Amino acid sequence: MLEAHSGAGTRVTASIVSASVADVSQQDVLEFWFGIAPADEQELMQKFRRWFHGGDALDREVVAGFAHAVDAALGGRLDAWSSRPRGQLALVILLDQFTRSVFRGTPRVYAGDERAQELALEAFGDGIAEKLPFVEQLFLSLPLLHAESLTLQDREAQIATALATMAPPLWKPMSAMLLEQSAKYRRVIERFGRFPHRNAVLGRSSTPEEIDFLVDWDVKAPPAGARLDP
Repeated sequence: MLEAHSGAGTRVTASIVSASVADVSQQDVLEFWFGIAPADEQELMQKFRRWFHGGDALDREVVAGFAHAVDAALGGRLDAWSSRPRGQLALVILLDQFTRSVFRGTPRVYAGDERAQELALEAFGDGIAEKLPFVEQLFLSLPLLHAESLTLQDREAQIATALATMAPPLWKPMSAMLLEQSAKYRRVIERFGRFPHRNAVLGRSSTPEEIDFLVDWDVKAPPAGARLDP
């Protein structure tokens, strides 16, 4: 799974008018993100491109509809959502996915990661995740894939392996991508203890080894099996 939407290198500012948090429900978040279940591979690839290569267009949609909700989630004002499985999922989407659209290109892009990781660990630790369908469990696990922690990367690898056994036929390619990305990201964290591609936005100095690593990261980062052609 990619950490950033392809071609979305510039920040879409939150000055775009956003719906009030009072107007945003858990269901609004989930319907916007997941929509109608895909009926075939073509529809699935359309969703894949939107999720991981949505670019500035998707960023603008997220900012316009959910910037206030993201701010509320970061401030803990939506914690009550986590009392139910799909509410917990909606909160993770706000903290782990929508932050990447709302704060693109700024240090706050990772502001929700720690809380999202806590929610993911909780959901997969106490059986909450098992009440959700495959693709929802997949996105619930992604905060662990984004973690600069070898322990959390190991947990994500366990979850990715378990999800692969339950993936419906249509979703198996996406499950394979998760497995591939999990192994790849774990190697990066094992080697560097962090994601070097975050250094610039976070104001961290890169080591010579990290600079060499980043030369072709844009080529190495996407899932090897991703098919993005229409």
